Order: sequence, then C-alpha cells, then structure tokens
Amino acid sequence: MVITEAQITSFNKYLNVTTGREKACRLVQYFARFYAFYLFRTGASKETIQRWVNLKTHLGIGRKFFRLLKPVELAQSSIKSLGLSDPVLRSTQTIKFTCNFFYYTSEAMNLFDTIKFYKLQDPKRVTEFGQKCWLIALTASVISSLYQLKQIQIRSQKSVSDKEGASKLTKEKDATCYQLTQDLVDMLIPLGGLKWLNLDEGIIGIAGMVTSAMAMKSQWKKTNP
Repeated sequence: MVITEAQITSFNKYLNVTTGREKACRLVQYFARFYAFYLFRTGASKETIQRWVNLKTHLGIGRKFFRLLKPVELAQSSIKSLGLSDPVLRSTQTIKFTCNFFYYTSEAMNLFDTIKFYKLQDPKRVTEFGQKCWLIALTASVISSLYQLKQIQIRSQKSVSDKEGASKLTKEKDATCYQLTQDLVDMLIPLGGLKWLNLDEGIIGIAGMVTSAMAMKSQWKKTNP
C-alpha cells in the first residue's frame, strides 16, 4: 500500500489536535489493558504481562495530563446548557457537563496524588466518586440521545416532501445514533470499575478500544472535513 502525501497531511492535522493525540493514546491504553488480561489467561510470563500493565498504567497517567484543564471547558459548557430552551435537553445536558466536570476534577486530584504533588487521604474513594459521576454523565447523554431521536422522528414526519430537509435529518439521526452507541458501550467501563457489573479486564479493554476508535473517527472528521 502506497501512502500519499495527502494522507500524511491528514494524519498530521489529526495529531496536531490535543484531543486527537489523547484518543490515540486511549486506544493503545485499552488495548494494553485487554492484552495484559489475555496474556494472563493464556499463562504468559509475569515479566511479559507486567510490560503491558506498565504501558497501560503510564498511558493512563499521560492522558490525565492531556485533560488536566478539561474541567474549565466543561464548566463553561454546563453554564451554556442552562440557556437551552428545550427543558429535556437543558436538564440532560446540564447534568452531563456538570457530572463530567466532577469526573475530570477527581481525575486531576488522583493525578496530583500519583505524581506525589498532593497526597490524598483516600485515592480509591476519589476514583469511585469520579466513576459514579462519569456513569451519571453517560446516562444523561443516553437519555438526551433517545429524546433527540424521538424529536427527529417527529420532525421527519412533518417534512416528508422536503428532500433537503430529510437529508439533514438523516445526517442528524446518524450522528445521534453514533453518539448513543458510543455512550452505551462506554458505560461498561465505569460499571465494571465500580463492580456493579461482573466484567473482567478483557471486556472492559474491548469496550474501551471500541469507543476510542469511534471517538478517533469523529475527531478525524472534524480535523479533515
């Protein structure tokens, strides 16, 4: 396969965005999480397993640096969502952004503990709090997507003869379904982390790889329209 200059340019444009690099690291991190579990189940040596565990751990720490100031962005989004006219979207979006704010804040606190900048009394409790906030945010996002799909269905019935309008609604529906699928798969990660579902590291790793690839595809479209 011949790699063209245009493809290299597109790839560089993707990597020039912080979110693009972070999602690429996330994909590798969850692959390492899955592969470490696979090696353990197949009886690989401790040294081989530890190599992949180390990769997973250090990529996780690195990604937290990428997202260190994410709470600032989420606080702004939460405030903006209060201005939405639709009461359902206003409620779900506000809950989503606010809970994600607390999730990324707890993640930053754990990062400070990891690098020994600030010692937490109970890092595990902070992690569990963050996982619960992420799960609530994903739940709110799922409700929002289901509501938007219902609204799209209603609007599509009113614009049957409008081909251009129907095309826009189809794209909107596809994007909403894509986000819904991503959120539903992502929910497996905090559910497994909190032990609310009996999921092993392999399943969580696969879920993370799937949603990472989906997020990378979305980011690629943004940087290479």
